[in-house]
Amino acid sequence: MNALPDILARAVRWLLLAPLLALAACGPGTGGTGTGPINGVFHFAGSGFSAGAPCTNCGQANLQLDNERVEMTISCRRFIHTDPWEIDADGLAVVNGAFETTEFVDGVAQARSVPAVMHLQFSEARADSQEVAVTVRDANGNHLVAPLTLEQRPAATSPEACAPGG
Repeated sequence: MNALPDILARAVRWLLLAPLLALAACGPGTGGTGTGPINGVFHFAGSGFSAGAPCTNCGQANLQLDNERVEMTISCRRFIHTDPWEIDADGLAVVNGAFETTEFVDGVAQARSVPAVMHLQFSEARADSQEVAVTVRDANGNHLVAPLTLEQRPAATSPEACAPGG
Protein backbone atom coordinates (compact mmCIF):
# COMPACT_ATOMS: atom_id res chain seq x y z
CA MET A 1 0.00 0.00 0.00
CA ASN A 2 2.99 2.34 -0.40
CA ALA A 3 1.91 3.19 -3.96
CA LEU A 4 -0.85 5.57 -2.83
CA PRO A 5 1.48 8.21 -1.30
CA ASP A 6 3.66 8.13 -4.46
CA ILE A 7 0.63 8.63 -6.70
CA LEU A 8 -0.62 11.53 -4.54
CA ALA A 9 2.84 13.16 -4.54
CA ARG A 10 3.01 12.98 -8.36
CA ALA A 11 -0.50 14.42 -8.70
CA VAL A 12 0.39 17.34 -6.42
CA ARG A 13 3.56 18.05 -8.45
CA TRP A 14 1.58 18.11 -11.71
CA LEU A 15 -1.02 20.40 -10.18
CA LEU A 16 1.74 22.79 -9.10
CA LEU A 17 3.44 22.70 -12.53
CA ALA A 18 0.27 23.16 -14.60
CA PRO A 19 0.06 26.98 -14.17
CA LEU A 20 3.73 27.35 -15.15
CA LEU A 21 3.22 25.24 -18.26
CA ALA A 22 0.20 27.33 -19.22
CA LEU A 23 2.24 30.54 -18.93
CA ALA A 24 5.01 29.11 -21.10
CA ALA A 25 2.48 28.53 -23.89
CA CYS A 26 1.42 32.17 -24.13
CA GLY A 27 4.20 33.49 -26.34
CA PRO A 28 4.39 34.25 -30.06
CA GLY A 29 3.66 31.35 -32.35
CA THR A 30 1.66 29.48 -29.72
CA GLY A 31 -1.69 31.15 -30.33
CA GLY A 32 -1.09 33.39 -27.32
CA THR A 33 -0.69 37.12 -27.10
CA GLY A 34 3.11 37.30 -27.14
CA THR A 35 4.74 40.58 -28.03
CA GLY A 36 6.87 39.21 -30.87
CA PRO A 37 10.64 38.98 -31.21
CA ILE A 38 11.48 42.63 -30.53
CA ASN A 39 10.47 45.70 -28.58
CA GLY A 40 10.27 48.75 -30.80
CA VAL A 41 11.93 49.05 -34.19
CA PHE A 42 15.48 48.06 -35.13
CA HIS A 43 17.43 49.41 -38.09
CA PHE A 44 20.37 47.79 -39.82
CA ALA A 45 22.28 49.29 -42.72
CA GLY A 46 25.45 49.09 -44.73
CA SER A 47 26.78 48.32 -48.15
CA GLY A 48 26.99 44.71 -47.05
CA PHE A 49 29.86 42.31 -46.74
CA SER A 50 30.06 38.66 -47.69
CA ALA A 51 32.96 36.63 -46.27
CA GLY A 52 34.87 39.84 -45.58
CA ALA A 53 34.62 41.24 -49.11
CA PRO A 54 32.38 44.16 -50.06
CA CYS A 55 29.27 43.21 -52.00
CA THR A 56 29.56 44.34 -55.62
CA ASN A 57 26.66 46.22 -57.24
CA CYS A 58 24.56 45.98 -54.09
CA GLY A 59 24.15 49.62 -53.14
CA GLN A 60 23.31 50.78 -49.64
CA ALA A 61 21.06 48.25 -47.89
CA ASN A 62 18.56 49.39 -45.25
CA LEU A 63 16.76 46.82 -43.09
CA GLN A 64 13.95 47.77 -40.74
CA LEU A 65 12.48 45.27 -38.28
CA ASP A 66 9.43 45.43 -36.05
CA ASN A 67 7.14 42.72 -34.71
CA GLU A 68 4.92 42.55 -37.78
CA ARG A 69 7.12 43.92 -40.54
CA VAL A 70 10.48 43.12 -42.11
CA GLU A 71 11.54 45.46 -44.91
CA MET A 72 14.86 45.75 -46.71
CA THR A 73 15.52 48.25 -49.47
CA ILE A 74 18.50 48.32 -51.81
CA SER A 75 18.29 50.88 -54.59
CA CYS A 76 15.50 49.66 -56.93
CA ARG A 77 14.89 46.45 -54.95
CA ARG A 78 12.82 45.77 -51.87
CA PHE A 79 11.93 42.75 -49.74
CA ILE A 80 8.75 43.11 -47.71
CA HIS A 81 7.11 40.85 -45.11
CA THR A 82 4.05 42.11 -43.20
CA ASP A 83 3.09 39.43 -40.67
CA PRO A 84 4.34 38.32 -37.27
CA TRP A 85 7.72 36.56 -37.33
CA GLU A 86 10.00 34.83 -34.84
CA ILE A 87 13.67 34.30 -34.07
CA ASP A 88 14.69 30.77 -33.05
CA ALA A 89 17.06 29.89 -30.19
CA ASP A 90 20.05 30.03 -32.58
CA GLY A 91 19.23 33.58 -33.69
CA LEU A 92 17.76 32.62 -37.07
CA ALA A 93 14.58 34.12 -38.49
CA VAL A 94 13.13 32.80 -41.74
CA VAL A 95 10.44 35.03 -43.24
CA ASN A 96 8.43 34.65 -46.41
CA GLY A 97 7.59 37.75 -48.36
CA ALA A 98 7.76 39.47 -51.71
CA PHE A 99 10.83 40.72 -53.54
CA GLU A 100 10.00 43.76 -55.63
CA THR A 101 12.20 45.18 -58.35
CA THR A 102 11.78 48.32 -60.40
CA GLU A 103 13.38 48.51 -63.82
CA PHE A 104 13.26 51.31 -66.35
CA VAL A 105 12.38 50.61 -69.96
CA ASP A 106 12.62 53.67 -72.20
CA GLY A 107 12.53 55.84 -69.06
CA VAL A 108 9.30 54.24 -67.77
CA ALA A 109 9.38 52.46 -64.41
CA GLN A 110 8.17 48.87 -64.50
CA ALA A 111 7.76 47.02 -61.23
CA ARG A 112 7.57 43.29 -60.71
CA SER A 113 7.22 41.16 -57.62
CA VAL A 114 8.12 37.54 -56.92
CA PRO A 115 7.72 35.40 -53.79
CA ALA A 116 10.92 35.29 -51.76
CA VAL A 117 12.39 33.98 -48.51
CA MET A 118 14.68 36.06 -46.30
CA HIS A 119 17.00 34.45 -43.77
CA LEU A 120 18.17 36.71 -40.95
CA GLN A 121 21.00 35.29 -38.84
CA PHE A 122 21.53 37.53 -35.82
CA SER A 123 25.06 37.62 -34.37
CA GLU A 124 23.83 37.50 -30.77
CA ALA A 125 20.72 35.29 -31.21
CA ARG A 126 18.36 38.27 -30.75
CA ALA A 127 17.07 41.17 -32.85
CA ASP A 128 19.09 43.82 -31.01
CA SER A 129 22.35 42.19 -32.15
CA GLN A 130 25.13 44.36 -33.52
CA GLU A 131 25.09 42.51 -36.86
CA VAL A 132 22.73 40.45 -38.95
CA ALA A 133 23.62 38.26 -41.93
CA VAL A 134 20.92 38.50 -44.60
CA THR A 135 20.13 36.28 -47.56
CA VAL A 136 17.17 36.63 -49.91
CA ARG A 137 16.27 33.79 -52.26
CA ASP A 138 13.51 33.08 -54.75
CA ALA A 139 11.24 30.01 -54.66
CA ASN A 140 13.91 27.96 -56.49
CA GLY A 141 16.62 28.86 -53.97
CA ASN A 142 18.43 31.33 -56.25
CA HIS A 143 19.94 34.42 -54.61
CA LEU A 144 17.97 37.57 -55.33
CA VAL A 145 20.46 39.63 -53.34
CA ALA A 146 24.06 38.62 -52.65
CA PRO A 147 24.49 37.56 -48.99
CA LEU A 148 25.01 40.64 -46.82
CA THR A 149 26.09 41.36 -43.28
CA LEU A 150 24.55 44.58 -41.99
CA GLU A 151 25.28 46.57 -38.84
CA GLN A 152 22.72 47.90 -36.41
CA ARG A 153 22.35 51.66 -36.70
CA PRO A 154 20.37 54.10 -34.53
CA ALA A 155 18.18 54.92 -37.53
CA ALA A 156 18.36 53.77 -41.09
CA THR A 157 19.65 56.21 -43.62
CA SER A 158 17.24 57.19 -46.35
CA PRO A 159 17.10 54.54 -49.05
CA GLU A 160 18.69 55.42 -52.34
CA ALA A 161 16.20 56.76 -54.84
CA CYS A 162 15.19 54.36 -57.55
CA ALA A 163 16.03 56.04 -60.84
CA PRO A 164 17.07 54.96 -64.33
CA GLY A 165 20.45 53.25 -64.06
CA GLY A 166 19.92 52.66 -60.31
